[in-house]
Amino acid sequence: MPTTVHLTDEELADLQELTKQSDPAEALRVAMHDYVRYARRMQLKQLSGQIRIQDNWQDLERAETESQRDVAADGTGAD
Repeated sequence: MPTTVHLTDEELADLQELTKQSDPAEALRVAMHDYVRYARRMQLKQLSGQIRIQDNWQDLERAETESQRDVAADGTGAD
């Protein structure tokens, strides 16, 4: 969707320098992408301590590996 953004020459030059992009439109896209990633990380960070997660990833990994090994040994794997 086309959008018009008014930036000063200095703002645009800073944006291009920081994003290492020579194309102004690409510099803006890169900056927005980076900001969205940052904002999402900050939202996740705010959840810290608010939810409980079981620390059972090793058990789950072991069960998955054993299941795959059993399927391969039985020859019942789907191709």
